[in-house]
Amino acid sequence: MFVWYSMHTNQIGDEGATAIGCALRDKAHLSVLRLQSNRIGDIGACAIAEGLRTSPGLTKLWMHANQVGDAGARAIGSALRDKANLSVLHLGNNKISDIGAGAIAEGLQASTALNELGMHTNRIGDAGAQAIGSALRNKAYLSVLGLNNNKIGDTGACAIAEGLQASTALAEFGMDTNQIGDAGAQAIGSALCNKAHLSKLILSDNQISSSAVQLLSQNLPAKCEFSADNQRIRVQDANISPSSSPAFRSNTANAPLAASDSMSQEVRQLRARIAQLEQAQQTTATAPVMSTIPRVSLQVLSEATAQFSESKRIGGGGFGSVYSGVWSGQRVAVKRLAADSTQGVAQFESELEALSRFRHPNIVTIMCYAQEGNERCLVYELMANGSVRDRLDRKDGTPALNWAQRRNIATDIANAMHFVQTAISGQPLFHLDLKTDNVLLDAHFNAKVADFGLTRSMPAQEGRNYIKTKTIAGTYKYICPQYLEEGKVSIKTDVYSYGMILLELLTGEQPGIKLGSAVKRALKNHGRLDSELDTSIVWGAPDCLFATTVAELALACLELDGVDRPTFDEILTTIGQSVDQGSAHAHAAVPPDRRMELRISADLVHSRMEQQQPHSQSAEVSDESISRLSHPYSAIKEQLSPITNSIELDSES
Repeated sequence: MFVWYSMHTNQIGDEGATAIGCALRDKAHLSVLRLQSNRIGDIGACAIAEGLRTSPGLTKLWMHANQVGDAGARAIGSALRDKANLSVLHLGNNKISDIGAGAIAEGLQASTALNELGMHTNRIGDAGAQAIGSALRNKAYLSVLGLNNNKIGDTGACAIAEGLQASTALAEFGMDTNQIGDAGAQAIGSALCNKAHLSKLILSDNQISSSAVQLLSQNLPAKCEFSADNQRIRVQDANISPSSSPAFRSNTANAPLAASDSMSQEVRQLRARIAQLEQAQQTTATAPVMSTIPRVSLQVLSEATAQFSESKRIGGGGFGSVYSGVWSGQRVAVKRLAADSTQGVAQFESELEALSRFRHPNIVTIMCYAQEGNERCLVYELMANGSVRDRLDRKDGTPALNWAQRRNIATDIANAMHFVQTAISGQPLFHLDLKTDNVLLDAHFNAKVADFGLTRSMPAQEGRNYIKTKTIAGTYKYICPQYLEEGKVSIKTDVYSYGMILLELLTGEQPGIKLGSAVKRALKNHGRLDSELDTSIVWGAPDCLFATTVAELALACLELDGVDRPTFDEILTTIGQSVDQGSAHAHAAVPPDRRMELRISADLVHSRMEQQQPHSQSAEVSDESISRLSHPYSAIKEQLSPITNSIELDSES
């Protein structure tokens, strides 16, 4: 009986992975799939993810050393949520950032069997590590975790350590080649000191002092193989006094820390200065970090959008226009602000600053920006399914969102808003233009909050729970009374807007006071919402019951007095568990045997057309080419027929 399949260390790309993914469907006997060391990107990863979702026996997947980015990681994370029996997942040495890591973390959180996770040599950073750490809580069965070479600092290390406290089976843990200092090392040591099964811990090539290394080694189980060599001195500020001798300066970058007894006075002074800088840095952690977002020339974006061709225009408004394009091999949306808009300049700066601070799976990702003279552009990941409002209106004849998708959208929005309100302690961010037009859907109908151009944040040490402004901005139907009448903004301001979004998801109707009144009247007269529910979808009895709960929550969010509205944390508590239970049905609108084919076909058609004519206003593609592209695996079906046939035959034997 066929139980494993290996095609590692070849030249398989996205088309090959697509063919393999299609062949995996319903293969109950296939348990192990090895595709590491190939050239599989996001499109191929999406295909494998769909195969993973529909292959009941597959329990181990190796896809490290490929070219998988955040889109592929999101697809795999989504499949992991539905794939309760996957025990081994290796995605190291890819191109996954904190966004993709967050999606994998969501899958990990839902999994009941994953005991081996490899994410080394990506770029998940502290934010990605925090997401994974949160998902690890109560995962007692995890035995192997690899997070080395990921630019993780103390914040991420502490989050991982907290997540590992519940583990009783941890055997191997690697976080070498990161940016971990003493605080992170101490947290890891405290979390692992009682792990009887721990046999290997690797923390080499970090920034841990010799004394912290020694303390950590003393607290580990006796049989644990511990490596913490080649630690680096952390120099974070160019203003450190240059009085050190030339010899010392020339050797600092690579020299290991000496034992405390022989440490030179210069090293002691340097470390003391670094400690001061770290302490000072904590009080300035909210400074803008726009330098983390690449700045490109306007010419690059002009070429990416065929000179901002009208044929590439996919939207627009008072701020300017939005164009589709390809940048750095990825399909993107380019927002070009109107050159004569003074308000646009302020919104450009506000959005750039906000999106540079906050990275989350449910917040739209900014890829790069351009700023030359009066020209300003922001570049985002392209959201394939447009806005929630477009889908509720069934724009361009699109099918209606089913109830499971709407529930997931509600949770995604609440997750994003809870994050921006709590990510920086004591300084919540206020969106102030939260609406269904500003919630976008990716290819898998994951929701992401967008348009942070009107955001405000609570100043540090303000000492009160609101700020006051004389400038009222946003969309009238979503603005709460306190903001509209008094200019008061608090964490409950966006909750009001969220309540209106919930009513739209339930009814499909346009927002406004009349909508709230109709829902309130239905609940008062009938105790249920059946008469107001969106008639474009089929509602089962359990769905109607839960819809009533959501309607009651929406009305609580729309209370006139902000004190009476719930927080996003309370909102998530109310809807989270029920949404999780329904997530497996989120793709019910498309039959399982067509979901992946349609998704991958569309991605390949758009990708190929962009690549063939990157600078032209329109790409001419023959009917024959379109036919071939609409079946992406047909071009290599003959080449891969021995592979796919072997899966077909062996799984039936």
